[in-house]
Amino acid sequence: MVKKKGVWLGMLEAGKRSSPVARDESLDTGNPATVYLFNLAKGRVLEYRRDIVEPKLRELTEEESAIGKELKGAFESSRERFTPRAALRPARTSSRPKKRPVEPELPVPEDDAEWSPGEDDGDDDLPEEFEPEETEEAED
Repeated sequence: MVKKKGVWLGMLEAGKRSSPVARDESLDTGNPATVYLFNLAKGRVLEYRRDIVEPKLRELTEEESAIGKELKGAFESSRERFTPRAALRPARTSSRPKKRPVEPELPVPEDDAEWSPGEDDGDDDLPEEFEPEETEEAED
């Protein structure tokens, strides 16, 4: 593994799309299931799923080590313009969830407190227009 100041230089084996890559562990994706890699063929830092990409990473061979200087330079240039997604998230101010305010229990009016079904409910005082109409039952 070629490491320079915390940066790993290697090769991503992906058939025809294989490319030299650089990995800097200090670039945080904010997701433990993903990792940032600088892909030289694409010329930028990309986010990859760890479970897919890590088995495809290997160290540079002796013949490929000459590309390490170009890879390192391109990575440093790209990194200056790169902002990790985790840095874009707003900071949490509190780890405790907000509590809902407790609604006060409303007092029961004294007049209704002693009412029970079957007692006089005051229907006698309603005007005629509010009185229910009596309907004749249909005969069979």
